[in-house]
Amino acid sequence: MTKFDELNKRFPNLIPVQELRSNVSIVELAIHYGYLPKRHKGRKRPVLEHVAYNDVILIKNAQDASQQVYQRVGNFTDSGTIIDFVRNRLSTVFSSFNQSGKDEFRTIVQVLYDYLRVDVDQIALNRRATSQLIERGPKPAFSLDLFDLRPLETNNYLQTRHIRSEIINSPEFIHRIATQITYFDAQKKQVVDFTAVKESPDHPHILFSNVAFPYYDGLSTEVRGLEIRNAGIKLHAPGSDRSGSVFVSNPPPKAEQFFVLESAIDALSHKQLRFMQGDNAFSAVYFSTGGQLTSQQVNTITRYINSIKKASNWTINLAFDNDPKGHAFDLQFIQQLLITKFPLRAVSVGTYKIGYAFPNQEANSPFIEELLERIKSYNKTISLESLVNPIESGLTNQLITIDQTADQITLSMPESSGPLSFLTKSLLELSRLNKRICINKSNAKDFNQDIKQGILTTYDHGN
Repeated sequence: MTKFDELNKRFPNLIPVQELRSNVSIVELAIHYGYLPKRHKGRKRPVLEHVAYNDVILIKNAQDASQQVYQRVGNFTDSGTIIDFVRNRLSTVFSSFNQSGKDEFRTIVQVLYDYLRVDVDQIALNRRATSQLIERGPKPAFSLDLFDLRPLETNNYLQTRHIRSEIINSPEFIHRIATQITYFDAQKKQVVDFTAVKESPDHPHILFSNVAFPYYDGLSTEVRGLEIRNAGIKLHAPGSDRSGSVFVSNPPPKAEQFFVLESAIDALSHKQLRFMQGDNAFSAVYFSTGGQLTSQQVNTITRYINSIKKASNWTINLAFDNDPKGHAFDLQFIQQLLITKFPLRAVSVGTYKIGYAFPNQEANSPFIEELLERIKSYNKTISLESLVNPIESGLTNQLITIDQTADQITLSMPESSGPLSFLTKSLLELSRLNKRICINKSNAKDFNQDIKQGILTTYDHGN
């Protein structure tokens, strides 16, 4: 007897959604449909990849199917329960279940029913593979007592990144950066935990000084994690809350600008570039998301912004890296701010592509019509440019595809800065969020690269 037969006896009309969630694990379903575990990652939370669709997902609450949720790595908007997992992949992984005119929810249920009908021996194999991915040990709690933190040393790693001392000691960053000491036991040839060092203070160790940036969640003044940096070292301390915490600079009496960047070094670099251009006003707050962006981090940043005293003309500047990932972060940030007014959600649309879908609702028809007209105009411009400059390769790959049905509209675009930037700008303008939110990009990949290139140019001219 299959699991479907068993549940169908209890619920002959329709199996409740919660029962489906409890009996179909996202991990099992993913493995069954071609996802492969990335065993070198996700010791606490399994990570799986579908190579054909360039789809990498992370699983939370992996031990309990009823509480399981997933998140697509690098795109927090593609996340949720097993229902969301299937819904966002109806055009890719589960496309064989799609039938013209069929209700979306019925299609999702059919996918889950079909899995419940799979031979029990095959399901047992899937569960065995799942159990091997899950580490059952408790997640280590973060505690500052586990780290030797000291005031930032004068000679530190930031100097090798061309960050000036006056920037480090500026009102924005003074006392916001620390030195973290790592202890190395030469006899054992390994790094020693600080707790063990305190227990044997006379034991000889080799000391290494790293730069540490504290992370906060905006709910308390407690440090929730540490980003540790040095040459060849770019990591978060064990137990750090990476999902909901951010690095934040000291707030001014009245903030005029808020800058959101991918790294704390970029935040320092941005401040230095302003200083080099004659702007030394203490008027901005800097946030770093640690090379990622999650929905919880967006909430944390907005929580801080709401709590800080602001000038009447305050603005938010999204200053993520000037590359496709940075432009995707811009779009994700805006998407979350718009979610209550315009329910845009991420969907899987194929290899090396980014997809967003929204309901084709009458209530949003003026917004939708204007957005679609803008996309059609953008596509027309790109197509004309490809005809005028046939030698310019790749232009036609910058198009945004529109798939429209009676119930839903899906936008599909390449993981490329051009279409991502265009869609972000369009959403900002149509929602009028552009009155408060700006996109602030570096000339090079990031603001630290801008500083480095500026220093090298000056050096060359000196010769």
